Amino acid sequence: MSNNGFMNENNSETKILMGEALKKLIKDRPFSKITVQDIVAECNINRNTFYYHFENNYDLLSFVYEQEVQNIVDSFHKANATIPQAMDFVLDYIDKNIPLCQCAYESLGEQQLKIIFEKDLLEFVRATIDYYALENSVKFSEDLKSFVGYSYSNLLSTQIIWYIRHSIDLDKEIFKECLQTFFTASLKAVLEEAVKKGM
Repeated sequence: MSNNGFMNENNSETKILMGEALKKLIKDRPFSKITVQDIVAECNINRNTFYYHFENNYDLLSFVYEQEVQNIVDSFHKANATIPQAMDFVLDYIDKNIPLCQCAYESLGEQQLKIIFEKDLLEFVRATIDYYALENSVKFSEDLKSFVGYSYSNLLSTQIIWYIRHSIDLDKEIFKECLQTFFTASLKAVLEEAVKKGM
């Protein structure tokens, strides 16, 4: 059993190593110009090791971006971030990693990015609803939490992807203010109405 754990740990480290290599290479050239050979050379591993873990570069890119999003969400969970702070985490990450974010958008497509973002944002939105319930001594049904959670995680992921696509042309502060105002005000209104209706 310990051997399996050791293998899993090594497998994870190898995948992360390949992911770091891809992130480094993306800074210097377009994703379409990066080969498996480039990645394995950067990591000092062989091609068989790459194909043991990933089908192709797109599979690796998807893994990398899922890890990145998970790390962002973990960061604002650990910091007990408010919604404005969480949006700061996300937009700051995009600004600092725009080549990777735009590469993910262009190579994986909008739908795949939405799936990656929604999965982790859903947990955050539900935690926000639970926090509101605790602060206001109310209880919401699982149906309501699921409905609101999916609705707002979809909304947030759409806006984040829009930001990735248009970040060069946007005023970050105005975008952030609009997103935070819309999200906090509308979510609060929805939850207040749900309390009135006993949902």
